[in-house]
Amino acid sequence: MLGVDVVNDALKTLFLAIQDLIKYDKNIDLAFGFCNVRFFNRGLKTQFLSELSKSVGSSHFENKMVRQSSPVSTRWTTKYNDSWAKSTLGSLVKKPNTVITQALNEKTQALKIMSLDMSSNGRFFNAGSSLM
Repeated sequence: MLGVDVVNDALKTLFLAIQDLIKYDKNIDLAFGFCNVRFFNRGLKTQFLSELSKSVGSSHFENKMVRQSSPVSTRWTTKYNDSWAKSTLGSLVKKPNTVITQALNEKTQALKIMSLDMSSNGRFFNAGSSLM
């Protein structure tokens, strides 16, 4: 599943491309399956599938569109680590120990700072020695 920012950027790019094509008097016909969107002579026309109003208006449509029947509050109380441990992928790939990972990250950051100090110290030392 794509992230929200990726989808937003893709849609913005698509609409900017449509605006550019219309600006240069190009005709566009977008066939989405459930709807055709047409830009002719800088005008917009849409034509929806005739069965669309019947299927959307039926009493069974909403039940088909629901992804889960449990309330959202149950998702909020579910812990990610518990569901990960029970999943198939979670049994194959074990998550690293967070305490050890955090300690290693802190050590890496400390080494970065020390290397910056050493490189800046070396520059001052070399600059001073070249003056003599």
